[in-house]
Amino acid sequence: MPYFIFIVNPVAGKGLHAKRLCSDIKDYFSCRALDYEIHCTGGIGDALAFVRDYPSKEGRRLCFVACGGDGTLHEVVNGAVCRHDCSVSAIPCGSGNDYVKNFGTAGDFTDLDRLVRGAPHPVDLLDCSGEYAVNLCNIGFDARVANHMSKFKQLPFVSGPLAYRLSVLFCILGPISSAMTISGPDGETLAEKLILAVIANGFCYGGGYYPAPDACTVDGVMEFCGVRKMSRLQISRFIRIYQKGQHLKNAQLAPKILYRKGQSITIRSKHPLVICLDGEIRKSKELSIRLAPAALHFWLPEGAVPANLPAMAVAQE
Repeated sequence: MPYFIFIVNPVAGKGLHAKRLCSDIKDYFSCRALDYEIHCTGGIGDALAFVRDYPSKEGRRLCFVACGGDGTLHEVVNGAVCRHDCSVSAIPCGSGNDYVKNFGTAGDFTDLDRLVRGAPHPVDLLDCSGEYAVNLCNIGFDARVANHMSKFKQLPFVSGPLAYRLSVLFCILGPISSAMTISGPDGETLAEKLILAVIANGFCYGGGYYPAPDACTVDGVMEFCGVRKMSRLQISRFIRIYQKGQHLKNAQLAPKILYRKGQSITIRSKHPLVICLDGEIRKSKELSIRLAPAALHFWLPEGAVPANLPAMAVAQE
């Protein structure tokens, strides 16, 4: 059994869950002979530094549990990825909680008893020019939506999915597409005007949008989905299809979709692109992404399994 370290973001989900979660953790462990620790983060970058610098415990495995949204998990993963003595897990408390959907529901991870009785599983990561994304990277219009989403989340009674929809409406009034040059490992280079581009390890983001519905976090492959320029009227129709993950099988949309699978990709632009890594905003004219297979041990609750497993892996399970 590992030494559980719960890293709690006190402002995740507008701060509604942190105090109750800390109380639940203390109550659960108080009557069990299990080692644990709670660390409340103090701001941006705190979770990453805490995990990276946490001292090893000789003879003990560590399990860093990110208690917050996808941004908290992103920091914990980047702090843990270079360690060899730990796994990472999550208790979702944010507005989107998209990564855990690759293994079940948020409820699977909030059940402390199932979480403690779980086990580590190797999962892939996206190495994005030296920063790791556990779920996906999105570029362009969708990243601008994520950038503005944080502003709408501050409004009273605005949930994560509603904030996403409001941000979409706001951004659709501005520039729609971005010129990008896309290069793959096979030498293929494409010059495209894309509304958005998604490089996916997981299948879901934005609180319930499915850009890569067949993506699997453990199959050693990342998926690229680019959406070519279209009119605002077409976008309003496209979003509903895109949200449900039906765009890849829609014959009418096929000319607008650029879809690839692989292990690496480089995207360049003459102007800085808005880039979103697990919800964290970056800006750059160039981004190189490579798949890092089985780069992290992710602690899954008892009974949880990765979604979209290849047939061979399912047989082995």
